[in-house]
Amino acid sequence: MRQGMRMSGGGISFTPLTKLLLTILVGLYITQQVQETWLGFPMLATFGWRPFGQGFQPWQPFTAFFLNGAVTRAFFDWLFLFFILPAIEPLFSVRRLSNLALFTYLGSVTVCFLLMLTGAVHINGVWFGIEPFLAALLVIFGLSRPNATILLMFIIPIKAAWVAWGSGLLCLLHLLSDRDMSSAMWLSGWISGYLWIRGGIELPLKRFWLRRKHTKIKKRLSTFDVIEGGKGWGSSSDGDDLVH
Repeated sequence: MRQGMRMSGGGISFTPLTKLLLTILVGLYITQQVQETWLGFPMLATFGWRPFGQGFQPWQPFTAFFLNGAVTRAFFDWLFLFFILPAIEPLFSVRRLSNLALFTYLGSVTVCFLLMLTGAVHINGVWFGIEPFLAALLVIFGLSRPNATILLMFIIPIKAAWVAWGSGLLCLLHLLSDRDMSSAMWLSGWISGYLWIRGGIELPLKRFWLRRKHTKIKKRLSTFDVIEGGKGWGSSSDGDDLVH
């Protein structure tokens, strides 16, 4: 059966989980603006993720996810969440989505650290926001409902699977062109979402190990020779032909 999903607003329900997350995000944004604008406390400088040697603190990779940028950026993040999360929520339990959030956090931070250590990302600036989680939601929606139809830019009908793979390509191109922490976190979030929908880290590693074990067994068996014996070979009393 073909699944239809038009993201034009009419078919999107304001689910309790979406309402809760948006309420938390808006509350965090108001708190951040009051602290920075009214009280003069440097929220971004203190809780945003800074690279090593540029004011880095151990808590920053965690607290950076709860910060917002300018109101325009925050609004589009909330709008994206409003459209994409209700489409995914019926497919998974709240517990699994919570595990997704944790997996995305750990995965994106780990991948970003590796990219910085290898020199693939320029170590400068400060990063913050929920973009890795949004990238993970996008790939999960596209791969869990590949035949669903969405309206790209509210006009162009396109398969959800195309959006998932296309967003991954855009994240990769973004990293190749900018090489900053923001592009690294977008790609890291996409990779985390892909691994989660494919069974996490354990399942791909298990498949890799089984394929490797199968290859070794096949290679070992190839060293044996098959010798066809005629009558009288072995201890067979009836003289049947034997194959060694």
